[in-house]
Parts: sequence; C-alpha cells; structure tokens
Amino acid sequence: MTASSEHPVAVQGCLEACRRCRVLLQTLGEQEPESARRAYRAIGPQLRHCLDHFICFVRGLDSGVVDYDARDRDERVERDPQYFTEQLDAAAQRLQSIDSGALRRGLEVRQEVAPGGRARTVGTNVERELMFLSSHTIHHIAIMTLLAESCGVSIRDDLGVAFSTASFMERASTPSAT
Repeated sequence: MTASSEHPVAVQGCLEACRRCRVLLQTLGEQEPESARRAYRAIGPQLRHCLDHFICFVRGLDSGVVDYDARDRDERVERDPQYFTEQLDAAAQRLQSIDSGALRRGLEVRQEVAPGGRARTVGTNVERELMFLSSHTIHHIAIMTLLAESCGVSIRDDLGVAFSTASFMERASTPSAT
C-alpha cells in the first residue's frame, strides 16, 4: 500500500493517509501491551470512522453515488487492529485501481448536511472526493495522535500534519536565495 508516481496524485494522497494510519498502529504495537490496548480503545472509533468513509467512496464508484452516511460502523474495526488493517488494505487496493482517466468521472454525493436528517445530493467527481478523503483522514489522525498521547503513547507529530501545512513549513524553513 504505497503511493507511487504510477498513481494519480489524488490517489497518492489517499494512499499516504492509509500509510499514516498503519504507522500509527505500528507505533501502538511497539508499546507495552496494556498501553497499546488503552490507546487503541481511544483511537479505534476514529480509525473506523476514516475507514468507513473510504469504504463508502469505493462502493460509490460502482453505482456513481457516494453516500457517506451509509457507513458500516463495524465495531469490530474499533476493537481489533488486525481486522482494521485487513479492511484498510482492501480499501487501499481498490483505490490503487483508480487511474487518471477516472478522475473526472462524475459522481453524486449524498449526505445529511444539517440536524434533522436533511440529506442532500450534490454533484462532484472522483478526484474531488479523493482530495476530501485524504484531508479528512489526516485531520482524524491529528485527533488520534492527541488521544493516544492522552493514554501515554507518543505518536510522531508529522502523521497528523496536512500536506499543505507540511509544504508551507518546508518552504518557511528553506533560506531564500537572494
């Protein structure tokens, strides 16, 4: 599950987000077992939420309608890191099959947008949804980092940093050539 130049850049972003989830889990696996279990209980719902969005997206590729509210909410994902990894790998494999010709393909997204169950359907495309998914996942990784740290597990700070923020920080630390 590695991002490479053979994949469109929007797919690369999603694969990188998936890789960061795996690094997060790998870090937990290096901890004392009780600390790791406690941290996974805290971050498991966040991991499940991110995975659910990827699954909704790949399901919607076939039908042309992505319904982010039709999430599985599989509690096993929240409790079992191995099962989460298997499901994440399956979603990433489907993401890897998206070629540049599919990026502009139209989709509809259906989602509740206000309290009271008011669902809306709007037009979008594959590339825009890939952009959303990577950003959404990185945002949740930032939350997971804080949750893990509240359980006494240190996670690399860069895992939850948005791609644009990392680029900005890199530019800001490079001396100007004047």
